[in-house]
Amino acid sequence: MMNHTNQKKLFALFCFLMLQLLMSCEANRQGDKPLSSGSTESVVKARITALNKRAKSLNRDSTNQAIASAYEAYLLAYENKYKELEADALVILSEGYLYNDIYDLALEYSFDALEIYKDLDKPAKMGATYTLLGWIYYDVENAEFSLKYHTMAYEYYKTHQNPDETGLSLNAIGLIYQLKNEYGKAEGFFKQALVMAEKHNKRALISAAYNNLGICSNNNKNYKQAIVYFNLALQYSTKQLLSLAELNNQMAYSLINLGRNGEALAALKKARTFIDQSSSNSKKENLLDNYKVFSLLYQRMGDYRQAFENTNRYNAVREEFLSKNKVNALLTLTLKREAQEKERQLEALSVKESLKSFQRNALAIIVVLLIVIGVLLYGKLRNRQRKKAELAAIKQQEIERELEHTVLDKKALNERLDFNHIELKNYALYIAHRNDLIVKFIEELGGLDRTEPVEIPHQLHKLVNKFKYDINLEKYVEDFNLKVETQYQDFFYNLQQKFPHLSQNERRLCAQIRLNLSIKEIATLNNISVKSAEMARYRLRKHFGLQQNDNLNDYLKSF
Repeated sequence: MMNHTNQKKLFALFCFLMLQLLMSCEANRQGDKPLSSGSTESVVKARITALNKRAKSLNRDSTNQAIASAYEAYLLAYENKYKELEADALVILSEGYLYNDIYDLALEYSFDALEIYKDLDKPAKMGATYTLLGWIYYDVENAEFSLKYHTMAYEYYKTHQNPDETGLSLNAIGLIYQLKNEYGKAEGFFKQALVMAEKHNKRALISAAYNNLGICSNNNKNYKQAIVYFNLALQYSTKQLLSLAELNNQMAYSLINLGRNGEALAALKKARTFIDQSSSNSKKENLLDNYKVFSLLYQRMGDYRQAFENTNRYNAVREEFLSKNKVNALLTLTLKREAQEKERQLEALSVKESLKSFQRNALAIIVVLLIVIGVLLYGKLRNRQRKKAELAAIKQQEIERELEHTVLDKKALNERLDFNHIELKNYALYIAHRNDLIVKFIEELGGLDRTEPVEIPHQLHKLVNKFKYDINLEKYVEDFNLKVETQYQDFFYNLQQKFPHLSQNERRLCAQIRLNLSIKEIATLNNISVKSAEMARYRLRKHFGLQQNDNLNDYLKSF
């Protein structure tokens, strides 16, 4: 009888503990609420809202001030647990860092805001954040992720019948396909955006769509049609400075390809004026286009010095806001975020399944305590093993993705090196060709001895006009050698370390051989005979201690 009474007490105690556990789980699920008075809460929320509004208005032209205001709003929202206002501040911070070309922080804050909006079930703000993520990836020329997030934003706006944002998303998707050089697809999306913009009389979007259609026509070499589109874009323009700068840059490109260099120069100068007048942090992209098109114009006009200077300016500005380190940091953060997202999904799924299992087995615990405890322990062990297996699979996938990106980065680097190699070789051939012209000029000049004295001034004037742009030959040769030495610094350093007694001419000869230049091309480039070039090559082989069957070019590539 006593044992039966004790069993009843133990059973009642266990039931009480299980009930407390269930209540505790429910309380934890609901979360904590901020503790503050009504009036204080209203004042703080108004302060946060005002800071976010100010930061939003400053973001494009005074980004650093905008970031400061948004960060103050974020801290206030975080301290008072106003999650939606906290996410709003994070979005503005992300925009500010995007305008400052700090892509890793922009991406991190966007993802943080997106997680909060998902938890609060704010689909409209989720759509806007998807758009922001799309632009971040677009700025670093990652077409895959940019297309993913802009498409997610488009699907949301289309479903919720938001024509303004739908048109902007269509235009953005077109820009991504343009980035991927799929101009047919890009043109289709721009035309859809144009139809929607004209239907709702959105002048800014109409102008942008016509501008983008003009760029597509340029890429398809239909320059006359491109100019038609650009004029339509100017007709609907809202006179925003950077939009006008972009239109004039693109118009200049079309005019250059139509041979209208004077009009192109005027358009480029007008674009530069608009860029200089703008105080926006995003004007660097328009400045890049301006330098690039100026370089093309000067090439067509035969002013290669100005073309080279504009190319150098283009490279300097591009390196300033789109360095490889920034892109790598962005990709690394993306992979990390995706892995964390999947891990959270798995953990949430595991918790949900465990809770359901616990609720189903609660009554069974009352009936047979020992059996239920055994089942729970067994289930917990299985869940732990399954979670470990899933986490291991996710880590393996992350490793594979990192390896794939490493391979892609290496491939891109090799392609860039190949391009530089070809560029230098072409430059060498160009100089060799110029040397040939000078030699012929001298030969023809010597032939004036056999010309009638009356004809000599006329013939001499004709020869001078024909070859006057080649008089600065030695300077171009020196420019070539300097460019080779700059491009192949590692090669020259390694060569100098192993063979410190090589003369400057011998080191330059090594570089020319490494560029696969023929003996004749080397002779012409250095203004020596073919026999002298062969003898110099022979002396190099002897200096390096190469055997007859050893390839000198392959040997030099090892440095």
